[in-house]
Amino acid sequence: MPRKKPSVAAAPLPKPFNRKQTDPSRSVLPADANRYRCSWLERGVTIQSDGNVTCGLDDPYSLRSFGNIKRQPLAEIWANPEYERLQRKLWDGHKCAKCNLAQRAEIADEETLPARPSRPTTLVVETTVRCNLRCPQPACIPNNDRAIQTRDGDFLDLDAFRRAADDLAGNLSHVFFFNYGDPFVHAGADEILAHLHRTNPDAHVVTSTNGIPLSNLDRARRVVAAGALNFMMFTISGVSQESYGRYHVGGRLDLALRGMANVIQAKRELGLASPIVHWRYLVFHWNDSEAEIEEALRLAADYGVDEFSLHLTHVPLDAISFRFSPGSPNFVRYRKYINNALGYTRHAPMPDEDGFYAPEGTASGVMRWTSWQARKRVRVAHHRARLTVSTNRPGSHERTDHVLIVTPWETVKVPLQSEIWRSVELTIPDHLQLETLEVEIVTFDHWFPAEVYGGADRRCLGVMVLEEGEDALPPWRESIPLDRAEADRLGDSRYQTPPRLVDW
Repeated sequence: MPRKKPSVAAAPLPKPFNRKQTDPSRSVLPADANRYRCSWLERGVTIQSDGNVTCGLDDPYSLRSFGNIKRQPLAEIWANPEYERLQRKLWDGHKCAKCNLAQRAEIADEETLPARPSRPTTLVVETTVRCNLRCPQPACIPNNDRAIQTRDGDFLDLDAFRRAADDLAGNLSHVFFFNYGDPFVHAGADEILAHLHRTNPDAHVVTSTNGIPLSNLDRARRVVAAGALNFMMFTISGVSQESYGRYHVGGRLDLALRGMANVIQAKRELGLASPIVHWRYLVFHWNDSEAEIEEALRLAADYGVDEFSLHLTHVPLDAISFRFSPGSPNFVRYRKYINNALGYTRHAPMPDEDGFYAPEGTASGVMRWTSWQARKRVRVAHHRARLTVSTNRPGSHERTDHVLIVTPWETVKVPLQSEIWRSVELTIPDHLQLETLEVEIVTFDHWFPAEVYGGADRRCLGVMVLEEGEDALPPWRESIPLDRAEADRLGDSRYQTPPRLVDW
């Protein structure tokens, strides 16, 4: 019988992502007609948990490498010619692949490449890639998956970091003490902060945490006493365990709030004004009720939080809050707390500055939906002006919806019938000689298609306004009084131009 060939064990498959590229300038996108600059590349370094040095905050899987602080002095890494090669590529119109941090250079910028400083002035410190939570955040999921290796080490080596910080002594203006993972999962986070403060006492240091690693008061005291932190963001999304736990998977709300309270207490005990404590509340469709938002604001005041913000997010996409869409009453009511919406408005469209969405064609002509409130300038002829409105809100067959049309001298309450256009005639006082009239359009019967039908239409819809063909309809003019509740609500709801959201 023929002898069997000895079996050869298959080589283990490499773990994904752990493929650091030492020449990222070779993987840029084709050139376009623009010129780009990247402040992260020009002035900063990012030290990841395994000591790898990459650029910026947009390399979640550690695909780029300019060196490693475990093996090289930071000064040597900073002198890597790959920095200037990549900078040159940007200047010539090649954006980096899988990175969105580069910005178009303005016309007033220099005609030549800006000189890099002799040492970095901005530092990103990733103490660990691990997190104690399992939030459904695509960039974080692989970093907590033991079957995937995005770093060669989970926790930053203290000695290697001290050497790097010593190389940067007195030179740093800004430090971002976070990247991927929660920075305070690292047991030596307070020691890292203390060394940063010794070497760069004037640097502005900001950090972000879910709060749970600081639920031990002594630990919170050590972090605050390190003296380095200027700003501390706590991401806590919900004020009930049920709503909080839907995103912060594996977390406990009471511990997260305790961690935030501990930092505030430590500041008071030590007589320090910093760090500024900022509570960031991610808004999803399950935690966006008025009752929950108001309770979060009450808790923030009770704890003595310095700042509170509502963060409209599109991650995960199926969790987007439609009740906070830019055309909704909640968006107006809480606008002073809404400070960021990275990507949100690509999925929840903004109305224009007059409160209208994009034109749509109908059998009756071109029309536009308003948000819950809008303003429109209409023509005046013979002391008359017209506005033609309708609705197809579900339920309007069974009940009468209304729209309020507000002029400087009166408010007209108009009943609506489903899918029937009503041309409202407005009478101009005789003493006014007007060619056009600006009116406000307000409806408390606004609705959300995403709530009624599901799907991706996350607008807040008020009424349909016909742009063409209104003169063909008979005029409607009646006097329907407002009740006290409507009058009070209207008094608090005069039109405000929707704010433009920060998108960074």
